[in-house]
Amino acid sequence: MKRIPAVLLALAVIFLLGGAALAEGGTYSASHGVVTQVDTEAQTMTIRLGGREEGTLTLDISEETKIVDNASRTACKLSDIKAGSTVYVWHTAGQSSFLPPHRKAYAIVANVAADQMAGQLFEIASVSKGKNGYTLLNAEGDLYLTVPDASIPVYGQSAKLRASKLEKGMVLLAWYDVVLESYPGQAGSDRLLMLSTAAGGDSVLPPQTGDHSTANLLFAGLSLCASAGAALLLIRRRRMEQA
Repeated sequence: MKRIPAVLLALAVIFLLGGAALAEGGTYSASHGVVTQVDTEAQTMTIRLGGREEGTLTLDISEETKIVDNASRTACKLSDIKAGSTVYVWHTAGQSSFLPPHRKAYAIVANVAADQMAGQLFEIASVSKGKNGYTLLNAEGDLYLTVPDASIPVYGQSAKLRASKLEKGMVLLAWYDVVLESYPGQAGSDRLLMLSTAAGGDSVLPPQTGDHSTANLLFAGLSLCASAGAALLLIRRRRMEQA
């Protein structure tokens, strides 16, 4: 009778870990790397990850994905991205049963040359007026960005947004070369592109999709059952060895 709680405890741990894995995600992650494949029919792009990351990542492109050429800082198409070029991407996070992993892309800065600084995603958490324009704090709370009191281009539109209209919840790309070593860090830029002008603090990032589809949840459930079965076999083997 004393061994039953041990079995239940093992199963509980497995289900808790599995549940945590399935619940993970819902916010964007940043990655960069070299494009290995672009499929305009399937609307996907695969990259070989750079930096501290390893492996490959496939990005699902939708009509909501913002694709920006790094040099011109204007909207471009998936077909404008070529294999061998460097990209910076912001995408959904979470577990994936696909190999390579799939993520839904929110924004892509494409065709980044070796001698160029890539535009960086900046979600506004607060805005304050200063002598040299406006100071923005990002959602992560680790960077102040000073922007001039001027008009900012908007992705895919001819209209521009005045810096005085910036609000919490809006998202932009910013190109800057230097970040002062303080906390939060400090940078300044007049090279900006609005990706979203939705304000009010609501998330402008795409919902978690693809990675947590019905098929993937079924796959995860089967994997969880297999793990539970393996745990029971291990417990039974240890009981036989102790007998």
